[in-house]
Amino acid sequence: MEHLLEKPLYKIARTGLALLLVAVVWGCLQAPGPDDTPWFWGADKIIHLSTYTLLYICAWLAFPGALLSWVIHGSLLAFGLLIEGLQSLTSYRSAELGDILANATGLGLGCLLLSLLADRLVFIQRYRTAYGRQTL
Repeated sequence: MEHLLEKPLYKIARTGLALLLVAVVWGCLQAPGPDDTPWFWGADKIIHLSTYTLLYICAWLAFPGALLSWVIHGSLLAFGLLIEGLQSLTSYRSAELGDILANATGLGLGCLLLSLLADRLVFIQRYRTAYGRQTL
């Protein structure tokens, strides 16, 4: 049996992305606790923005051949819409347009960060090269 760290990098990243997606679903559908007040005004939107930035970066690591792929954007945006829809079906959560906008902004920010850093970071260049060799 192959050890986890001996697998191609993108397979490890895909496992991590799947775990992160499950964690996001679980966290978003939990009932709020009795002392679940925000730390400051807008904290919820910052959490959405940073979560979807991280999701985009993880999705790119899982599928590195698609840096500016609309498939990644569309899939993660649909995932966010699904989560908001599921929240609207609960009695303790609600769907908000602001959350959807924060999710979309986070996806754009993740793409922007990777686009700006893609040619500057040796790690990203090596990752792309390794991905190309592993998928051949």
